[in-house]
Amino acid sequence: MIKAHADALRTLMAKRLGLKRGSLARRASKAGRMLPQGVRHDITIVAEAEQMARNPKLAIRLDANATKSAYDRAATHLKAIDVADRRKGIALSMLGSMAFNFLAAITLLIVFLRWRGLI
Repeated sequence: MIKAHADALRTLMAKRLGLKRGSLARRASKAGRMLPQGVRHDITIVAEAEQMARNPKLAIRLDANATKSAYDRAATHLKAIDVADRRKGIALSMLGSMAFNFLAAITLLIVFLRWRGLI
């Protein structure tokens, strides 16, 4: 059950965020600002539960309800991520910064030429 939840989160993170390598905890830390802090915490809860489930003595101490609710919150958030919208946002952000830099360079050029008396 916990293994299936962890595998599902790995698949969602690979599809929605492009994080295809590493353990679930590593992927959560690599996600950084792409995920809210609460969602990252929920993913680490599932990752820790997966680690604990491998040991029979520690598996007894697991809280299945807490793990399931953490999985549900994380999966709901990951399923809501629109990959195409993320790509558009990144492209628009890059274009916006390039346009600002171009305008700043042109403004500095005009100020310099005016200062030197060439225009």
